[in-house]
Amino acid sequence: MNTITEVISHAQGPRQPQEETDLNDFAARSINRIFRELCNVYPNWRLCFRDTDQLNLAKASFAKGMMENGVVNIAQVQRGLSQARRQESDFFPSVGKFCSWCKGELEWQSAFHRMLNRMPVQSLAEKRARQATSWAIRNKLSALEAERRFKRAFEKYQGLEEQGLLTELVQLPSCSCVTEFDKQRNSTTVRPEQFKANSVFARIARKGANYE
Repeated sequence: MNTITEVISHAQGPRQPQEETDLNDFAARSINRIFRELCNVYPNWRLCFRDTDQLNLAKASFAKGMMENGVVNIAQVQRGLSQARRQESDFFPSVGKFCSWCKGELEWQSAFHRMLNRMPVQSLAEKRARQATSWAIRNKLSALEAERRFKRAFEKYQGLEEQGLLTELVQLPSCSCVTEFDKQRNSTTVRPEQFKANSVFARIARKGANYE
């Protein structure tokens, strides 16, 4: 059976000796235990990994993904496994989902907590998600529906922000801003005789003259 290091090395090419040592150490201490626990929690895991090669590739993917996401200690792994045991889904989690469990509270959950406690927003995506959902959440949705509504809105706007498609709306000044052009325009007097008799412009100018 190929080791985790051998599987990743085959897919990515040669690694430095220190990187291989670190990966072997991480895999030996964590990956096998993680998969043993997850396979007990999700008994249909055989539908995802039909042979040993697929299982080894999944372990390699988990090892790489966890290190990239900063999941490198046993406390984080225990948190992720604890969260896995609380799930109602029968489907084996992806590496991204498992890493989010290991890291604890998700970003949208932190934003949701800030909204309920009227705390300042930390991103434009969070601000837009509040604007789109806050009234419904506070007035007509159940707790579960509120979380789902906010999560969808937050992830939608977060995706737009990451693509550079979300920008702050231009705000009007708190007081009117009169330019020199405005002053000149307002000081100009228009007379009815400047226009063709009985034309629309002449009638408008006549009405204006009546208010002088």
